[in-house]
Amino acid sequence: MDSGDGSDEEGGRGRYKILFEGGSCIGTGRCAEVSENWGMDIETGKARPENYFVSEEELDDNLDAARVCPAKNGEGVISIVDTETGEVVDPEIR
Repeated sequence: MDSGDGSDEEGGRGRYKILFEGGSCIGTGRCAEVSENWGMDIETGKARPENYFVSEEELDDNLDAARVCPAKNGEGVISIVDTETGEVVDPEIR
């Protein structure tokens, strides 16, 4: 059972790790509009994920956040890595 905090039922971390370049965030909040894992920090005016490790069930929701982010910096400021393979999950392919 997934607890929603990025941990699995055995208490470990989710399979996918979010890499977020917060300094490059431009604060549009589009990620927070499409993903329950993303919110806006009132003090900084920038987005932030609630959890940096997410399960397979939470992956598409977080890939949506990466897709809609207008702060593209090369690959974008939101990337997701499969911790089992070390590969970046391409939000446009999934």
